[in-house]
Amino acid sequence: MLAENCIFCKIVRNDIPSKIIYENDETLAFLDIFPIAEGHTIVVPKKHYENIEAIPDEILISVIKIVKKLATLLHDKLNFEGYNILQNNFKAAGQVVQHFHFHIIPRNFNDSRFRLAIPREQAIEEDLDQILKIIKG
Repeated sequence: MLAENCIFCKIVRNDIPSKIIYENDETLAFLDIFPIAEGHTIVVPKKHYENIEAIPDEILISVIKIVKKLATLLHDKLNFEGYNILQNNFKAAGQVVQHFHFHIIPRNFNDSRFRLAIPREQAIEEDLDQILKIIKG
């Protein structure tokens, strides 16, 4: 199943050209046209699933195996110092294309193109207990 107006589905259908670096029956990987770094790669299931909640487990497993394979390949071939694997769900989390996908983003020390702001303030124990209570019901 493909979505008519989804840009990634259009790439899967070859309606839009792309720089494909890997393809099998279920998965397609191509270079991002708005790269954060050289070699920034997008990995998508060929079928349209909007987010991680919608993708069947067996497809998710096969996609993440390809992500691992390609991350290793890119690391070996492009000689960067590290990489981020990023997967966003819903617009509030930065999902721009509503088709489940992973980003493999090459990184080097002292690059300034992409930063994760990790809080340095420890959570209050009572707040964690409250959240845990909500989650566990």
